[in-house]
Amino acid sequence: MHQVSFQDSAWYRAIPLSERIALLGNIQGAIPNLDINTDFAQRLMQRWKSQFPFTSDSCFAQRLITDEITEEELFYLLGEPIDALKNRFPDAPNWLTELAEAFSHPTCFNAKIILEPEKTKEKGKAGFLYAIEPLIIQGIDRLHQGIQELIQIQSNLPFDPSTVEDLLFTNLKGQLLWMLSRTMILELNVARLQGLLKGETPEERFQSFLQRLRQHEVVIPLLQEYPVLARQLVISIKRWVNFSLEFLQHLCNDWDAICTTFSPKAEPGLLVQIDGERGDTHRGGRSVLIAKFSSGFQIVYKPKPLAVDIHFQQLLEWLNQRGNHPSFRTLKIINRGTYGWVEFFAVQSCTDSEEIQRFYERQGAYLALLYALEATDFHNENLIATGEHPILIDLESLFHPRIENFDIKKSDELAVNTINYSVLRVGLLPQRIWINAESEGIDISGLGGKKGQLTPTRVQYLEGTGTDEMRVARKRKPIQGSQNQPTLNESEVNALDYTEAIISGFTSIYQLFLQHRNELLSENSPLACFASDEVRFILRPTQTYGLLLHESFHPDLLRNALDRDQFFDRLWRGIEQNPYLAKVIAAERNELWEGDIPMFSTRPDSRDLWTSYNERIPEFFDESGMTLVKNRLQELSEADLTQQLWFIRASLTTLAMVGEQGKWPNYHLSEPQNSASREQLLAAAQAVGDRLETLALRGEQDVSWIGLMLLNKSTGL
Repeated sequence: MHQVSFQDSAWYRAIPLSERIALLGNIQGAIPNLDINTDFAQRLMQRWKSQFPFTSDSCFAQRLITDEITEEELFYLLGEPIDALKNRFPDAPNWLTELAEAFSHPTCFNAKIILEPEKTKEKGKAGFLYAIEPLIIQGIDRLHQGIQELIQIQSNLPFDPSTVEDLLFTNLKGQLLWMLSRTMILELNVARLQGLLKGETPEERFQSFLQRLRQHEVVIPLLQEYPVLARQLVISIKRWVNFSLEFLQHLCNDWDAICTTFSPKAEPGLLVQIDGERGDTHRGGRSVLIAKFSSGFQIVYKPKPLAVDIHFQQLLEWLNQRGNHPSFRTLKIINRGTYGWVEFFAVQSCTDSEEIQRFYERQGAYLALLYALEATDFHNENLIATGEHPILIDLESLFHPRIENFDIKKSDELAVNTINYSVLRVGLLPQRIWINAESEGIDISGLGGKKGQLTPTRVQYLEGTGTDEMRVARKRKPIQGSQNQPTLNESEVNALDYTEAIISGFTSIYQLFLQHRNELLSENSPLACFASDEVRFILRPTQTYGLLLHESFHPDLLRNALDRDQFFDRLWRGIEQNPYLAKVIAAERNELWEGDIPMFSTRPDSRDLWTSYNERIPEFFDESGMTLVKNRLQELSEADLTQQLWFIRASLTTLAMVGEQGKWPNYHLSEPQNSASREQLLAAAQAVGDRLETLALRGEQDVSWIGLMLLNKSTGL
């Protein structure tokens, strides 16, 4: 019975548009228009065209060109009978074959997964995993086989084979629940309304629903109703198996080097914990892992090239040998080309005010360094406060190219450009983002990011957990703090109180660059080592991708892949203002379909862009990152230093309006005690005019200034 059900054509509704297009070549002769549901195709086509920006015919035409398809062909695919789509497949898709095997294998009827005790906030939620118990068991079996093969060729294992599978499964569990929950909650409420649940209390009826999820005659039709979800679950588990085995292989291969480099005086012990929730997944479900061992030793595994990290440490050492600034702390790193290992740093409190002072001096020094290196994205999650040392833990966005092509004729355009490429671009300085009608915005900067800020939009949470009335609701919630802010004997400190320390650190490194500019620009400088390193290009905010991926698991988008395709076409928004996006949208969409956050990279000495699939997009940038850094170094001056110090002070001033300090000020006028002469007033007015002249940003026919504006939270002004 189960085998027959997996041969049903309904499963093929999980095939996305890109794959349907690729299969068009299997149609012999002209497209058979008479065989399609024209009414359905017309409705779907109209819905697609009504989605912004496809209300513009040129944008929709560009979208078709990107997929190398005509409107006639798209119309056919939208109305094609699902049986016809299935018949165009020479063999069943791999994901469907694996799904069928998982639910048809004899062992899956008796095997049971063991769920860990749940946290209070997740009460009952983990039980949804019983719906895909056969898939999980299939994945664990494959992981087990891979580990057994690894054991045969490794003599010194840094893990216990009897426990490592459970350690790895912990990271998969959260990902699967994230994908499953909304659909399971919908089906829970459907079952309740249909009277299918047994029990006298809401809690008993919820347990009844979980028991139904153990029945294949219930679960298989449910997965068939949501074939897109079924496919994504198969993909996710398969990638987890592959990445887990890859991590263990690398751990075994590098174990001697890890012990020698990071723990030369003590044995690390055996692996006891793997934390995979510190970052997004890229390139086939890979993510940063923090491995903890029985001795307490911890190490960071990064599945990406670490050449840029190595060269950054060398640059820090070069700086430490010059000037009289507080020295930078360097990290121990093992770079293995496509992956590597990085020293782990834990949060540590300062013990006296002098340490806090030096911490912020180093923050200012880092700000100058990152400003010179055209860096960005150094928000609160990319920094750890370890005593008096701020540790930068993600260096992938150095030498960051520019794509904005401003035709600077107006002063306001010049002002925007000046702000965009000032020290504010680095991400360390406080600045409020995502301001909207509901929120005054939040600050997630490397120097800020205070916990307790409310999310700018309403986020999902669960109500009625563990009952048959469980549902998804939304509200603004406090954000958790990160590990970026220093503490004094475990007590919080105010960064605003250390403004002068930040200024001092910034000025020290800035002037050091001025002093050694020619050396830095030479062929043998520390900068030259970065030339061919892989660096990340942040095309869109990660939050944008994350929101798209999260919302794409709404049950309404999991019944037919074409609905999910249409949803992902929100990537086309902004194409008229940013035409370069047309070159990357296909890659973005493919990575979202794979369950990853899209990622792009470049090289400091290149104008090309690479996708996660190593596809090269030539001459994507007008200038390389290295060219921009060299130009920046040439443009450093006392005048620029003055301007950047103004940005620093202005940015830090915004901290005065946070929390209890953020009270609307009142002013009282008082009569002046001394009268000024006419000459004194004229001199004061001239000084004001001269200052305005210095700060003026001039367009071709107008002038503008950059300044601070106090927003009244009660009026939104």
